[in-house]
Amino acid sequence: MNKQIVVNNVPGEKRLAVIENRKLVEFQIMREDTGNCLGDIYLGIVKRVLPGIESAFVEFGGARTGFIHVKDLKKDITYEEYQKNISGHYENENQKKHGEISEYIKEGQKILVQIIKEPIGQKGARLTTHISIPGRFSVLMPTISHIGISRKINDIKKKEELKELGKKVQKKGFGVIMRTLSEQGSLKAIEKEIVSLINRWKDIENRFKKEKNPLLIDKAPSPFIEIIQNSHISDLKEIVVDNTEDLKLIKNYLDIYCENSDDIVKLYDLPYPIFDYYGIESEIEKVLKKKIWLKSGGFLVIEQTEALTVIDVNTGKYTGKGNFEKTVLKTNLEAVEEITYHMRLRNIGGIIIVDFIDMPNHTNKKSVIEELEKTLEKDPAKCSVFYFTKLGLIQITRKRTSESNISSLTESCPYCNGNGIIRSRNTVAFQIFRDIQKQVKLYGTKTVYIKTHPDTAFTLEHKMSKELKELLKKLKTEVSIKTDSSLHREHYIISDTDTD
Repeated sequence: MNKQIVVNNVPGEKRLAVIENRKLVEFQIMREDTGNCLGDIYLGIVKRVLPGIESAFVEFGGARTGFIHVKDLKKDITYEEYQKNISGHYENENQKKHGEISEYIKEGQKILVQIIKEPIGQKGARLTTHISIPGRFSVLMPTISHIGISRKINDIKKKEELKELGKKVQKKGFGVIMRTLSEQGSLKAIEKEIVSLINRWKDIENRFKKEKNPLLIDKAPSPFIEIIQNSHISDLKEIVVDNTEDLKLIKNYLDIYCENSDDIVKLYDLPYPIFDYYGIESEIEKVLKKKIWLKSGGFLVIEQTEALTVIDVNTGKYTGKGNFEKTVLKTNLEAVEEITYHMRLRNIGGIIIVDFIDMPNHTNKKSVIEELEKTLEKDPAKCSVFYFTKLGLIQITRKRTSESNISSLTESCPYCNGNGIIRSRNTVAFQIFRDIQKQVKLYGTKTVYIKTHPDTAFTLEHKMSKELKELLKKLKTEVSIKTDSSLHREHYIISDTDTD
C-alpha cells in the first residue's frame, strides 16, 4: 500500500488527509475552538451521582461535564467487560449485574479519567477510569491485569515471545495488549516502549496526587501522529506538511522507529495551496454531497441524523445487459465499495442503515454481506454488520468517538430554517485564509481586498481577528474587508484591487 499523509495548517485550524493508492480515504479537522480530546487524561471532580441510571457527571475542565457509567468505575472489571464498555455494548440480563454507583464514588470526589468518546451534539464526553496508554507496538492498561495479543499476528513463535514479555509486565501490576505492529518489532524495542509507557503512567499518577482542581493531566498524541503510529513504516510513501512545527514533531517521532525519516517526511513550500496541489480540496466536496453517483450509473443518497445515518441505493441510469437479478447484484456490490469508502471519509459513526436494492435470491444477499464485511476490514474503526432484516435493510455499527466531518464542516442553514446545511462561518473564513495565502504567494499582492457577507466579515474581524492578524503578519500583507448583504453566506470576492 502507498499511503500519503498530507497536513495543512492555517491559524486556528489544522486539516489532515490520508491518501491510499492515490485516493483520499480519510479526512480530519482539528480546530482550536473545539479541541481534540479523545484519549486525553484528566483530573475530574464528581459533580452529580445518578443511581437511577448508574452513572455520574464529572467536571474535568471541558465546556460540558463528562459522563461516566458504573461499569467504567469498577476495579474488579474483567477485560471482556472493559471491551464491551468501550464498544458501547451493555451486558444482557443474564450476566452479572454491577453494584450501585454510590458504592464506588461520591459527589466532590476527585478521580482520574480518560475520554473514550468526544462530545457529540448535545452530549458530553464519555469517560472511563480504566486508563489505556497506547504506543506503537503495545497498549499499557494500568488498571486491568490482562495480556492481549493481536489476532492478526499469525506467527506462533512470535506470539509466545510476546506473551512471555506480557507476563513480565503483568507481574509489575499492569495489563498490556500487543498490537499488530509488534510482530515486526524486536523484543528489545517493544520492552523499551513498555518501560516508557510505565514511566509515563507513573508521571500521570504523581501529578494526579499533587493537583486538586480539574485539569488536563496527559495529552493524547496528535491525530496525525496516531495515524503514523498505527501504520507500517513500509506503507508510508510520504508525509507532507506545510509548516516547520509539524515537520519537527513528526520527525522526532519517526526517528525513534526508522533510520530514513528524511526520505519520508517532507516540507511543502510551494506557493500553491498544499491541498489544491494534491487534489484534496475538490475531493472534500464529496463529504458535503447527499447524492453520490456510482460508476455504473446507479447512485447513493446519504442522510445523516444525530441518531443514525441512512443510505439508500438506487439503480439510477443503470439498466444492465443481463437479467434483472444480475443488474441489481452488480449495483449493490458496487455500492458496497462506495458506502464503506464514505463511512470512513465522512467519519460516520454509530448506527448506519443501508437500504440496498431488493434481492430475492439468498445467495446474492450472502454475496453482498461477505463483500461488505471484507471491505470493512480495511477500516481502522471497529465495525459490525448484521444480516438483512425482514424489510431488506442491512444494519451496520461503526465505533463513534468524535463528530462526523459533515458536523464539523457545516451548520444549520438560516436560508431554509434549518432544513438544509451550508458551510459554517468558520469554514468560509478558513477558506478565505487559504485564498489570501494563494493570492499573496502566487502574485505577491501587498493589499488583499475582500467583499463578503456581513456574517463572514464579522467572523473575520472579531471572532477570528487573532488568527487573521497572525496570518497577515506572516504573509507581510494587509487586508481590506467590505460587506455585501446580497452575497450568499458561502460566497465572497477576493482580489488585488478595490472593486468599488
